[in-house]
Amino acid sequence: MKSFPDLEPDEYRLLSKHFNVGREGHKINKILLHHNAANLTIRGCYDVWQTRQASAHYQVDANGRIGQLVRDANTAWHAGTWNANLTSIGIEHANNKMGPYWTISDATLENGAHLVAALCVAYGLGRPAWRKNVFPHQDFQATACPGAIAGTQRNAYMARAGYW
Repeated sequence: MKSFPDLEPDEYRLLSKHFNVGREGHKINKILLHHNAANLTIRGCYDVWQTRQASAHYQVDANGRIGQLVRDANTAWHAGTWNANLTSIGIEHANNKMGPYWTISDATLENGAHLVAALCVAYGLGRPAWRKNVFPHQDFQATACPGAIAGTQRNAYMARAGYW
């Protein structure tokens, strides 16, 4: 991330479809965590959403680079419920498709957690807390997403978010 305090990503690759402009008057009150179910780059995630009716605000790649795909002020299609889309920021994470765990790299974990902390500060959400202001995608839709971020790597992820 070029600047966590300013929420300036390493790369802007803004979508022109598969999101809604604005948030229908709703405020951001949570962050939803996702995994790609693949080891996607920022460009790779962008390309997938050109053909799939889905989106998220940010992508964290395996090297920890952060790209913005939908502006925070707009509604990404990521949660599985419209109300959650309207009130959340979605962060995708590149991951390894190894076994049932879908782990993320150390760089993805570190910068994804740092982004969560920066978003919590920017939107006045308080200290990052699991299922208080930071949620796994699976809480809003029947899915294995976000893989190990909600399992074996959750404590490390949230500890780093709290650190930042």
